[in-house]
Amino acid sequence: MAARPRSLSESLLRSYKVAHTRLLTAAEGLSPEQFAWSAGPSLHSVAWQLWHAARWDDVFASYLHRASKHDPRTQVWERESLAERWSLTAGSLGRRDTGTEMSDEMAEAIRFPDQKEVISYARLAFAYTEEGIAVIPDDRLLAVEKDDPDGDSLLDNVLIYVEHLSRHLGMIESIRGLQA
Repeated sequence: MAARPRSLSESLLRSYKVAHTRLLTAAEGLSPEQFAWSAGPSLHSVAWQLWHAARWDDVFASYLHRASKHDPRTQVWERESLAERWSLTAGSLGRRDTGTEMSDEMAEAIRFPDQKEVISYARLAFAYTEEGIAVIPDDRLLAVEKDDPDGDSLLDNVLIYVEHLSRHLGMIESIRGLQA
């Protein structure tokens, strides 16, 4: 019996799950010292790379849930008060507190909590994103939300963010290679 083809949403969700699993596996396979090690001012630690990837997924998941009118919850970052719990100053972590547009000096100065805690946040943010993708019906993927500043469709955004995950997975793999 032939398998039924995946829907577009199912294929996109599958790509996200693969990227998320690879990011988590790469981060979990390190010692705490390797996780926190920075290769220099523009190649921040695995901790930073994973946090940054999770932060943007968290922002995106919140957007997807609002767009689907499925779940108006705020980001995991906000729900869990992680900036406060991690002794980070909200509003000082770059655009949308994601690390984007932070100076290298500021990014290098971040002291993340225990490796397990950063990974736990990434897991929650990634799961929230996967839920967000799963609730968008295929026929809405080509829709452009009224508040999208670039006029991108939901599909455009899904592809932009999965590509972002892949870029940071590559950074993590590069850092791991430098540590070998």
